[in-house]
Order: sequence, then structure tokens, then C-alpha cells
Amino acid sequence: MKQQTEIVIPAEAVEHSHFQPGEHIAIHVGENTLVVVPEKLTALQAANAIAHLTGVGSDLLSIVKNACGTCEERRKQGLCPSGHLEDPERCPLKSMNGHGVTVDDAAREEAGIPLDAKLEVFVDEGEMLVTAADYEHDITDVPSIVRKALTLAGICPGHLDNLITSEEIIYEA
Repeated sequence: MKQQTEIVIPAEAVEHSHFQPGEHIAIHVGENTLVVVPEKLTALQAANAIAHLTGVGSDLLSIVKNACGTCEERRKQGLCPSGHLEDPERCPLKSMNGHGVTVDDAAREEAGIPLDAKLEVFVDEGEMLVTAADYEHDITDVPSIVRKALTLAGICPGHLDNLITSEEIIYEA
């Protein structure tokens, strides 16, 4: 399989961005993100970049909200993944900080659970079973500033957690 070593940007996109031919660019790399801006920006250019990035962020927030729904919508539909249809304040993910399961390193080692593995808890009549999770990511992997924005948008944290753990595709360009 041949690997792509260059990114090709269509000429129309470059023209629309007002990049000048031969202009040096800066590439900002983040998880699942590449942002290309001119190496030198005026204040107006920076403001225009901020406006566009804010728009992209808003669009992505809407995509997540449409995929997850809000706590209120999911409760009305009887679909609260945390099982707290009558008392939403009891939702363990309401703070979007995850399930809060911690086990010290020695106990993990004794149980054969890797230190970097996510943990799951199964509760049954006063007993809890802690195991290595069968998923790689959960809501705790969402940056805290994004979790705050998602909370303000009313996004259902339980369903968001389900979508993250299942790695379901929620957007396709």
C-alpha cells in the first residue's frame, strides 16, 4: 500500500483562503486536527482565522449534540443510558468526569490489569467487580475544556460516553 507523504490542497481552496503563492505556512497539529495558517498574520488575518475556527468548532459541537441528544430529550424518550430517568442529578456522568474508578498500581498488577487500561465496574447487590474495560477510550479522554462546553450545551454525557467507547462514526464529510 502506498502511503501519502504530501497533502494536496485544491487550488480553489487556496484561492478562497487568500493565501499567496509561495507564502510560508505554519501547521498546528493536534489530536485529529491539522490547522494551516500563514506563517505571519496581521491582526485582521488572525481575527478572521479565529472566526472561521470558531465556526468549525460550533459546527462540530452541533454534530456531537445531534448524535448524543440532550439529557432532557433522552429522559423524555426513556433512553437515559445511566438509568436515572426520574432524577437526572444522580447521573454519574453529569460532571462528564467519567465513572471515577481507581485501583492502585499494586492491585492492578496482581490482577494482571495493565496500568494504562480503562476500568469497568459491575455492581450486583452490594458487591462490585472491577475489570479491565473492553474499550480503549471513554468520556475521560475528552479534554476538560471541551467537556465543559458539552455540559453547557446540555449534551447527554451517558450517550456521549457510549458513542466514544463504541467508536461509532457520527460525522462523515
